[in-house]
Amino acid sequence: MFSKKKIFFALVMFLLIPSIVYGNESRLLEAPIFIDDIPINTRYIMREGHLMVPALYLKHTGAYVDWNEQYRSVVFKAKDKMFALPVGKSYSDDFNQSTGKWIRHPLPIATIDFGGEPFVPLIDVAKKLGMGVRYDPKVNRTFITTNLPIAANSIETAGTTEKLVALTFDDGPEDYYTPKILSILKEKGVPATFFVVGRQITYFPEIMKQIAKDGHGIANHTWHHPDLRYQWSSTVKEEIISTQSEIQKVLGKKPDVFRPPYGAYTKADVAILNEIGMRNILWSVDTLDWSGMSAEAIMEIIHRDISPGGIILQHNFQSQARLLDGTIEALPRIIDDLQKQGYKFVTMQTLLDKQKEELQGKQVQNPPAEGQPNEPPIAQPPAQEKPIDQQPIVPPPTQ
Repeated sequence: MFSKKKIFFALVMFLLIPSIVYGNESRLLEAPIFIDDIPINTRYIMREGHLMVPALYLKHTGAYVDWNEQYRSVVFKAKDKMFALPVGKSYSDDFNQSTGKWIRHPLPIATIDFGGEPFVPLIDVAKKLGMGVRYDPKVNRTFITTNLPIAANSIETAGTTEKLVALTFDDGPEDYYTPKILSILKEKGVPATFFVVGRQITYFPEIMKQIAKDGHGIANHTWHHPDLRYQWSSTVKEEIISTQSEIQKVLGKKPDVFRPPYGAYTKADVAILNEIGMRNILWSVDTLDWSGMSAEAIMEIIHRDISPGGIILQHNFQSQARLLDGTIEALPRIIDDLQKQGYKFVTMQTLLDKQKEELQGKQVQNPPAEGQPNEPPIAQPPAQEKPIDQQPIVPPPTQ
């Protein structure tokens, strides 16, 4: 007969078994999955022989990924396919577009919640989205062919032979660095482009108006400045549209130029930009000014990386640590030095118009072969086929 002490010890060990089994998942491993031949790293968990990845990772395939709080389900959408995976359930609820009804289908493993984040079976989800999946045992890697043609929309430098350059400032408006930047730009008589954060506009509407009054370009930089890779697709769209609305409210017009925070985005985010009609602007010269870079170091980067059609990334966020003092000191030197080299400063919109003009000129000189489409420039991406957003994301309740 067991003593009470032995029974208690056995009970404790039994309760600890699950944490021992999954204890190694507290620090997840990472590996690249090749999506349309591009390796993109992901954290993963192996469960019962299934590769489980964060649901939001599937945005890299171009599929829209959302969360339904009412049913605690991850909702995937791509082309004419839409289905929901409830957390903790070994099935999916698939939306039938022709009947308007949801149909339940079994899955070999349940969607899991790990640290408050849903993980889904990668291969099963990809196949349900109509994607090709293969595993190569020689290199121990998984390859996904998305079959989702999403128009390219990423501009790091403008395709122009003229010595044009765009100064861009991210994260404002605010009331310390922005007035200093505006004063320098006015004194030098050059325009810039301000990629504004929607929330900041609500704090500093008058400075926003001054930016526009001085003739500078205005561009969208989301509402809260999140990393779009880790936001649900509906949140990404709201971040952009709400900022557009605030710009419209304050200035009476809205831009078609956008920059993702940190320059980070997924294929699904590009699809949203195409759907809204926004041009995705990155940069060719990163001054790293946000890190407290000195004026001298900023100038070294400018001299090293500048080229015709260049896009210079700088910032105008609030900083108690005075991280952008180097930006203020370097700005007049940047303008003077580049003008001496024959560069002309223009807004981002003007730079893109010049790119379009030169590209159209080349197309006139070299028309496409008969039967081949005359492709629009990358700065004007064609409208993306709209997903089935009109359909309600209301799968049947779990049982």
